[in-house]
Amino acid sequence: MQQTKGSGFSISAIAIRQHIGTLMLTLAVIVMGIYFMTTIQVDLLPAITYPRIGVRLEAPGISPEVAVDEITRPLEEALSATENVVQVFSRTREGQVSLDLYFEPGGDIDQALNDATAAFNRSRGQLPDTIEEPRLFKVDPSQLPIYELALTSTSLQGKDLRVFADEELSRELSVVPGVAAVDISGAAEEEVRVLVDLSRLQALNIGLTDVLNELTERNQDTSGGRILGQNSEPLTRTVGRFRDAKEIENLSI
Repeated sequence: MQQTKGSGFSISAIAIRQHIGTLMLTLAVIVMGIYFMTTIQVDLLPAITYPRIGVRLEAPGISPEVAVDEITRPLEEALSATENVVQVFSRTREGQVSLDLYFEPGGDIDQALNDATAAFNRSRGQLPDTIEEPRLFKVDPSQLPIYELALTSTSLQGKDLRVFADEELSRELSVVPGVAAVDISGAAEEEVRVLVDLSRLQALNIGLTDVLNELTERNQDTSGGRILGQNSEPLTRTVGRFRDAKEIENLSI
């Protein structure tokens, strides 16, 4: 009985007949694989332009209910007019307002940031004067904190622990190679509270706004100009900022 050989294409048959070429090709693949494995750059967080802009405002002393009406809603109306914006998401907490603007993917996020900044500047006059300088920035996950830690102490409590973190620990960490920035949050911040006798104010026909304006006007250092001399013209200033709580206590209105 005679067996008929198949005439189809067979890779294994070619590899067996051309064994030297197969060996060389295998070695070439192995060498190239080792080369690329040792030289290829791996980025766990690739450089991607995210279509998102963040707005952060600090509003000390303003409750969330008041901040929603006086800050959040006016900003939402102003920033929603930014070109190509898809959604405006806001968060309001005590003393802080955060807004995030989402855009269509693939757009020019730099131009969107310029448009959002212009829209914010147009609405700036509607916001309270007590808010601090706002921050508008492109949201990038690579700028998020890499390492976070919480501080506790048995000897330092409250504001003393916050002062230690602000003035000592953050300065030491900021000089560590590779550290771009150190942000401190939480804990009790050092502040001066002015307790007002409302009954006394009503008796003297003085409003709470008058007290606030007086504190603001007195707590300032004013330039006094130059003193003309023969060889120099030194600058002068009037020292008006409060040094301690006793100066506020002795303030007369």
